[in-house]
Amino acid sequence: MSVGHSSNHPKAGEWFHTRMSRVDRRTLLLAAGAALAGGCTAQPAPPAAKPTLAPTVTSTGTGRKVNRPGDPKAKPDAHKILAWMNALPQRDSKRVVAGQQLSADARADYEKLFRGMTRRFGKTPALIGASFDGYWKRETIPVLIDHWRAGGLVTMELHRPNPFLPKVDPESYRGDLWAPKGDLSSLLADAKPSPARNRWRKDVELLGDIIQELDEAGVTLILRPFHEANGIWFWWGQDYKTGKSDSIKLYRDLYTYLTETRDLHNILWAFSPARPWDGPRMRYYPGDDIIDIMGPTSYLNTVSFAVEGQAEDISDMLAPERPMALLEVGSGEPFDGSWKSTEIIDKIRTRYPQMTMFNCWHGWVDAKVALIEVSETDKLMNDPWVMSLENIDWRG
Repeated sequence: MSVGHSSNHPKAGEWFHTRMSRVDRRTLLLAAGAALAGGCTAQPAPPAAKPTLAPTVTSTGTGRKVNRPGDPKAKPDAHKILAWMNALPQRDSKRVVAGQQLSADARADYEKLFRGMTRRFGKTPALIGASFDGYWKRETIPVLIDHWRAGGLVTMELHRPNPFLPKVDPESYRGDLWAPKGDLSSLLADAKPSPARNRWRKDVELLGDIIQELDEAGVTLILRPFHEANGIWFWWGQDYKTGKSDSIKLYRDLYTYLTETRDLHNILWAFSPARPWDGPRMRYYPGDDIIDIMGPTSYLNTVSFAVEGQAEDISDMLAPERPMALLEVGSGEPFDGSWKSTEIIDKIRTRYPQMTMFNCWHGWVDAKVALIEVSETDKLMNDPWVMSLENIDWRG
């Protein structure tokens, strides 16, 4: 999830609408129940299924080994990065890549969140994250290219506006949790023409243009579209009433468009499930044949991938035997900068040693979340397990 994509677009109540899961989605459900008891008449339908950790992994029958990308035409650097990630958990040190997400103000953020880290700690995040969202600016592309050329790695996710809405609103990637979701299959390349499909296909084409420009600069992109699809908060996510989503079809359709129609092979494809509040983490896993990296998300003051009352078991995400990366991480409330970022590496070391990367989210208005804004980041960046831009060695 994301919040405060641009300092030019602050939204009142933004945290409540986009990050209530980070506080405790159970709190939201209890609040909804209290509202009903107080006189609301329209009661939401119950979830279709109780959240579970069951490893409902999509079987593709390929049996693909993880030592090569799913894309048979993947470029050499994609092969090299994936093999390197695969080997990181066997190391005694320099085994976890430190990362930082940018907002839409990429140049200003790079100066603050990356060069600011260099000036303050002598260490720079090695992984840079960007969001292809409704605030996307073309100036982000050269920032990503420059970071790559400095030796870093690049990742991107999608927060595009809801194509089912007639008016383009950058904030509409999220919406009413209880409202029915649009039919994702109507957005596919072979679907009948419609206003929603036309809007989405334009977005897909623009994404292809962005990745093509990165490709021409030699950049390999870790792409994680349709993240947290097992949650009910995004337009591509699970429908609250039916407990279903066609996000697998949408993911595979995007894969086909970028790799076949656009002939782009500079991509490593990641799958990013949320904690199983609304559905199992692996319910919308697109398949072994195309997924290269498992990249779950966590937004708590204690890094965790379970919900309250569940065992801390990630066997479902480990089952596909893909390199693991914490591709979105941040604190919970109070967002005052007091959160200890060492929580990330402490939990990786003691509980999730399979993790090879972490990507810390950026802050927003009145919220300090970025690495440079929270506490103990000097200690984190100098931990022997952590790799920065200064010592990342995927290129050998």
